[in-house]
Amino acid sequence: MELFHTTKYIFDSGPFIDLKNYPDDVFTSLWDNFVFMINNGDILSSSEVLRELEDYDDEIAQWAKTNKKIFIKPTIEEQLEVKRILEIHPDLVREEAILLGKPYADPFVIAQAKLHNCTLVHSEKYKPNAHKIPNVCKTFNVDEIALFEFFRKEKWKF
Repeated sequence: MELFHTTKYIFDSGPFIDLKNYPDDVFTSLWDNFVFMINNGDILSSSEVLRELEDYDDEIAQWAKTNKKIFIKPTIEEQLEVKRILEIHPDLVREEAILLGKPYADPFVIAQAKLHNCTLVHSEKYKPNAHKIPNVCKTFNVDEIALFEFFRKEKWKF
């Protein structure tokens, strides 16, 4: 898909939520770098992440709404990959989310990262035998990093 030709990173909800701890009036260079990478097409996410962020109804939800262009609707291929992911890791989506019809982006961002050969940026820790992003990424051979690893990989200093 043409949209993903320069994309390096797919962001899950957690790092966006964590970024609100770095206000743009204090961490100016962080936000300048972040916006530059978004405008350059280096960072994308799933529309499912946008749906999760909108539930927060805070400054990061507002930021997400004004940057809707980075939250891409899942393609048919991505939806089929989500299906494969959930066949192997059905507990990746919590039952509560299913019953309440809440958005749950994890399988969508994993599928996006896998199919477009991007690194997934998330905020979950690896736990043996768990159904968490790092575990699922390992199963599907998807590169994954935490937000601070992203900062280091991009050589950002504040």
